[in-house]
Amino acid sequence: NQAVGERNYRWFLLFLAVHIFMCGYGTWAMGTVLYGEITEKQLYNATFFNAVTGAEVKANNIIVFHYLFNRHFQICGVVLLMSVMLVMLSIFFGFHLYITSRNMTTNEFYKWRSVVGWHKREKKKYEEALSKDGKVVGSKGNAGMVSKQVSDGDVGCTGMAADVSSSDVIADDEIIDPGPMPENIYNKGIVANFLEVLFPLSMQDEAIERFRASLRECSNKDSSKQINYPPDEKVSKPKVI
Repeated sequence: NQAVGERNYRWFLLFLAVHIFMCGYGTWAMGTVLYGEITEKQLYNATFFNAVTGAEVKANNIIVFHYLFNRHFQICGVVLLMSVMLVMLSIFFGFHLYITSRNMTTNEFYKWRSVVGWHKREKKKYEEALSKDGKVVGSKGNAGMVSKQVSDGDVGCTGMAADVSSSDVIADDEIIDPGPMPENIYNKGIVANFLEVLFPLSMQDEAIERFRASLRECSNKDSSKQINYPPDEKVSKPKVI
């Protein structure tokens, strides 16, 4: 039940790479065994007989495969299973390499797809609403408005810490100019993105020192607090160690 996050994402990629290698090696090894069977018995030059009619059948790919599948069912099953797993794992691994090169998580990848779709729809609506004199027909006063860029603030349990006023909310029936397509501010280039995965920022000395400094600051604030007790109540004060 180990979640995949910043610190162990590199091990997740290694996990996929190792299994791709194992499936590839297993497919090659079992395929070599079957190929040795074909060459040793010269199956493509052999003559086969139909068990029902007794007629002679010349060897072809289907006949040879049918022969191997009946004589070496386990080996053929392993080859089929591992070859399918090799293809599926390779596609999955390629997807994760792609989002790593863009410095995105899987969740962010699908959310960016939604953003791209929204931008295309709004851009199309805006261009269709433009009249000959360059004015937007059907707008409620927001023509030419560019969506506000939210600062890269802290994210809490309820969302961004930045305040969003009601004037920034866009109604469904409003026609606006979405402006240029937003950019991923975390995309620092392929090399830098992969380095962040191999050497997570939270494990670097600078980040660890900031964390320790915040702990010391919180500890100093807690130790400076004083407890005031009512004068008419006899309460044993805690001892300060």
